[in-house]
Amino acid sequence: MNHGEQAASALGRPWRAPRDHSGPTFVTARGAWLADREGHRVIDATSGALNVFCGHGVESIVDAYLSQLRTLAHVDMSQGLAEPAHLLAERLRDIPGHGGDRFFFANSGSEAIELAVKISSLYWVAVDSRRTDIVTFERGYHGSTSLCQSLSGLPQTGTTPDRCGSGVHRLGFGEFTGAGQRSSEAREHIAEQLRTMLADTAAGTVLVEPFLNVGGGIRLPEGLLADIRRICDEYGTLLVLDEVFTGLGRTGAWFAQEHDGVRADLTAFSKGLTNGVCALSAVAVGSGLLERLPAGGIVSYGHTMSASAAACTAASATLEYMRRTGAVDAAAGIGRRLLGELGRALHGTDGVLDVRGHGLALSVEFDSADTAESVQQVAYDLGAYTRQQGGTVMLAPPACLSGEEEDRLADHVVTAVRKVVAAQ
Repeated sequence: MNHGEQAASALGRPWRAPRDHSGPTFVTARGAWLADREGHRVIDATSGALNVFCGHGVESIVDAYLSQLRTLAHVDMSQGLAEPAHLLAERLRDIPGHGGDRFFFANSGSEAIELAVKISSLYWVAVDSRRTDIVTFERGYHGSTSLCQSLSGLPQTGTTPDRCGSGVHRLGFGEFTGAGQRSSEAREHIAEQLRTMLADTAAGTVLVEPFLNVGGGIRLPEGLLADIRRICDEYGTLLVLDEVFTGLGRTGAWFAQEHDGVRADLTAFSKGLTNGVCALSAVAVGSGLLERLPAGGIVSYGHTMSASAAACTAASATLEYMRRTGAVDAAAGIGRRLLGELGRALHGTDGVLDVRGHGLALSVEFDSADTAESVQQVAYDLGAYTRQQGGTVMLAPPACLSGEEEDRLADHVVTAVRKVVAAQ
C-alpha cells in the first residue's frame, strides 16, 4: 500500500491516531474498481465502507440524486413532508424480509440503532417498566456513538463510558473458535445462555447482528437466529436485528433474517440503502408495536438531515436498480462461488483457521492479527483491496463483479495467503 504524508495533512481519521495517515489515497472508482493516486488499480472488496453494494458510479442512482438536489434538496420532517420520503417508505414496505410496515429514517447506522433502542425502551415504559435491560453479543458491534459502543464488548469500544442507561448482558461463543463457532454445539450453547439471561435478568430487548461484522466477520450457526426468535417469544422479549451491514442484499437475500424465516420486531438498516451516494438509514417497525407506545405513539427523535428528499430519491433509485439488475440474486451466486474457491484453495493451509461466508460477506480467519495484516497488504499490491478485522481478512465486494473479476479477486487473496505463509 502507498502511504500518505504523516504530518502534512490536517485530516483527523476514525479509529486512528491523529497523525496516522497511512494507507492508500484513492482518486477514482468505477464498477468494482478503485484507483489510488499512484495509478494502482484494485478490486474493491470492501464496497466503499461496505455500502457501495451495486458498484461505484451507477449513473441512474447518481442522476436521480442530482436531479432531486436541483428540485428540492430537503425540508424539516418535523414541520413538513417531502414526496420522496413517502415514496421510499412505500417501496421499502414492498420489500420482503425486514419485519416491519412503517419506517423511521435517520442518517447513519449508529443513529438507526439508537432509534431502535429508543423505540424498544418506549415500548417497555408502556408495557412493563421493569424490563429495561438489553442482551447483545459480546463480539457484536452496533455503531460508534457512546450508546452504541456501550452495547458492544469489543476491545476497541471497551473504554467508552456506559451511556446505555440499562443493564447490558452479552452472549459469547465460550470455547468455540474458528469453524466451531458455526457448529450445532455452539448454537445450543448460545441458545441456553440466552434462556438463562432472559430468565434471570430484567432484559426486555435482544439486539443481534445476523453476521458479526466488526467482531471478526463471524457467521452465526445455521438456525440460531430462529432459535433466538423462539426464545424471545417464550419470554415476551423484543427482537431487534441490526441489519446495518447485512440488510439490502449483502447476504444474498434482501434481509439476512429471511434465511432463517425470522421476522424481527424492529430492524435497523443503512449500508447499501443509497449505494454510498449519501447518508441515510432506517428502522422498520411493526404497527402493532407502535400502537403500544405511550403518548400517542410519538417517537421523540430527529436529525437535521433525516429523510432528506435527495437521499430518499437516491435510495429509491438504488432499490429500483437492484430490482432491475437482479443484484440480490447476483450477490448470492457470486458469494457462493467465491466461498467455494477460497475454501478449496485454502483448506488445510498453515495459519488459516477458517474460511466462511454468507453471500458477499466472506472471511478468511488466521491464527494472528499480524498474519491478517500482512495478507491484506500483499493482496493490495496484487490488486485486491480487502478489509481486516483483527485476525480476519474480510471480502465484501459489490454485486457487480464479473466472472473474470471474481476469478481475479479469489486468485489475489489465495496468492497473498500463500506468499505470507511461505515467508513465515
